[in-house]
Amino acid sequence: MRKFTKAMVTIGGAIALTAGTALSVNAGESDFIKYRQAAMRAMSGHLGGAGAIVKGKVPYKDDLVAHAEALSDTTKVLPNAFKQKTSGGKTRAKPEIWENSADIEQKIKNLQMAAADFLAAAKSGGVEAAGGKIKAVGQACGACHKKYRAKKS
Repeated sequence: MRKFTKAMVTIGGAIALTAGTALSVNAGESDFIKYRQAAMRAMSGHLGGAGAIVKGKVPYKDDLVAHAEALSDTTKVLPNAFKQKTSGGKTRAKPEIWENSADIEQKIKNLQMAAADFLAAAKSGGVEAAGGKIKAVGQACGACHKKYRAKKS
């Protein structure tokens, strides 16, 4: 690659170098999308597991705190998950998500607070206390999804 890059710079000057740089940034865009989607799958998985416990669909009450901790921890990666603007690729994120960073930051903070409240309730009062708090986590997720995520096609 070095020989190719040097040859391109020698032959095409700065234009070739700029084109090569743009290609490498675009090629990495899918990695940012995958990272963001992995964070969202983690959130969804733990919210689903915790929801099943709170609703009494599964008898794993001892797992509630683990799900609540994972949810709370995962919210901490969300600022980075949405930091890199992406365009195109296999994603349902609407372009508007990068046009209103203050709104996204606030929505992430709201989700972080809801997840922290859910965790505190799960630790202190178990299923009964956490049941009233899990809805706020879902609503905080939904607030962003409604505005910034395209429907499945």
